[in-house]
Amino acid sequence: IGLEPGDAKTLTLTTLKGALALLEQREESPEQLRKQVTSPGGTTEAALKVLGENKVKESIIDAICAAKQRATALSETTV
Repeated sequence: IGLEPGDAKTLTLTTLKGALALLEQREESPEQLRKQVTSPGGTTEAALKVLGENKVKESIIDAICAAKQRATALSETTV
């Protein structure tokens, strides 16, 4: 989208570090914190809409389940 690779990396890391710091410092759930930073009609809401339309959450859950199943299968073959 026009960012230099170094700038994109810095932006990504800064965003993730900020989100992690909030999760570590506060008692709210990730969903509650996300709601606090999502302005109606804002940029985060626009991005989340696209992620929802593309079933990203479901894909991540499926990926975690697949990794768990594979880990279980691998642990059964090594015992």
